[in-house]
Amino acid sequence: MNYAETASVCTDVSLAVPGMFDQMRVISTLHSLSALLDHPEFQRGLAGAQEEFSSDYEAAPLTEEEMVNEVEMNLSRRVTERDKEISQFFGGTPSSYLYNLGFVVGLISTGLTCTR
Repeated sequence: MNYAETASVCTDVSLAVPGMFDQMRVISTLHSLSALLDHPEFQRGLAGAQEEFSSDYEAAPLTEEEMVNEVEMNLSRRVTERDKEISQFFGGTPSSYLYNLGFVVGLISTGLTCTR
């Protein structure tokens, strides 16, 4: 079944059962997130974020600016390429992108749930 056929099926289902399409979208999103959460590198990033937050941030919710800075400093192509170059120069292994993604998600999550 191609995309057009799939989209048609989903549209037909949503017309037949109100809210069914939204429910299917949520289930699909949860399935995607569970794949990330199950990945060992993503899990390592989440764990690293909790340690980093407790040592480098105040016990207060992150601001939007702090969240954007974390994304830019850990997930941008420029930073990822620079990390690879530095690691090669020193003979190390750069962090995987899934580790960095887990780190940022974990840091933001911890920062959102932190109370003053």
